[in-house]
Amino acid sequence: MLNQEIHFLLLKCFHYSNKMIVQKTSELGLYPGQPKILECLLEKDGQTPKEIGKTCVLDKSTMTILLQKMEKQGLIYRKSHHHDKRSIQIFLTDSGHKLALKVKQICYEADSIAYQSLKKEEVNDLLNQIIQNFQEAYHE
Repeated sequence: MLNQEIHFLLLKCFHYSNKMIVQKTSELGLYPGQPKILECLLEKDGQTPKEIGKTCVLDKSTMTILLQKMEKQGLIYRKSHHHDKRSIQIFLTDSGHKLALKVKQICYEADSIAYQSLKKEEVNDLLNQIIQNFQEAYHE
C-alpha cells in the first residue's frame, strides 16, 4: 500500500504544502521557487547564488532564471563579493524584504496546518534525520 511507504507520504506532504504556498504567493506576483529564495535571503541576506541554490535545493540553471526574474521585479540586487570579486552576493531590496515577510507569514500558516496535533520538535527531528540519512547515502 502506497500510504505505508515513506517516499510516497513525503511526496504527498510536499504536494499539499507546496500547493498552498504556491497558490497564495502567486497572488503576490511570485513564480514557483521565488518564495523559498526570499525566505532564504530573509534569514541570511547577502548569500551567493550557489549558497541559495544549496539551501533551497535548486539547480544552477533554475537559480539563474529565478534570480533574473527577481531582479527585474525589483526584489533583489546583485553586488560583487567583498572578498572575491569574481563572485556575487544577492541582497533583498526594500520591496523584496517586505514581500519576504509576507511569504514568511504564508509559510508559517502552512506549517501551522502541518503541525496540528503534532509536536513540532519531534516532527522536525524526524524529518532532519531522514534528510541526513539521504545525504549520507548520496555523500552530499
